[in-house]
Amino acid sequence: MGILANTLVIGIFGLLGSVLRKTVSKDKFRILGICIVIVSVVGFSENVYTVQNGKLISGSLTLLLIAFIIGNELGEGLRINQHLSNLGKSGNAARNAIIDSFLYFGIGGLQICGPIAMVTNGDNSQLFLKSAIDIPFAIMFGATYGPWAAVAAIPVALMQVVIALMAWFMGGFFTDQVVKDVCSLGFIILF
Repeated sequence: MGILANTLVIGIFGLLGSVLRKTVSKDKFRILGICIVIVSVVGFSENVYTVQNGKLISGSLTLLLIAFIIGNELGEGLRINQHLSNLGKSGNAARNAIIDSFLYFGIGGLQICGPIAMVTNGDNSQLFLKSAIDIPFAIMFGATYGPWAAVAAIPVALMQVVIALMAWFMGGFFTDQVVKDVCSLGFIILF
């Protein structure tokens, strides 16, 4: 249910933004960038730190940082950023709109943890939260890129389905701590 809700939000509000593109002031959306930073920091902290006896405790911060460093080095080695930039530099406006929109909507803690929580706990709340957060951004992307931004809903949904299927097949692997660690990495990536 959560995957469907998020898909519909990106598609419908992306189209709405493209229809309202002349009345949507993109300058007013700068504050949303700050909101994403706040959501990222809170989401990361919530998954990494606990308070025990009045002390802030982190069980896996070092492991997360090592994973982040290794992931960054792999990404640099495989030149993922360069490949994505090259895809986005094509003269094809539709493809650029879909890629930019997908990269925004398809990366982050809620994008990763939502499908996992849906499968492991039957909890759609993270995907519903992601849907609510995505509404203003879908409008902004639609106003900026036109109706092609709404098409990003398809690869985002496919990615969520793949993550959900992985969680389903690897159910025993996704303990509460592993889910928290994976979510923390997602929030670092979003940040």
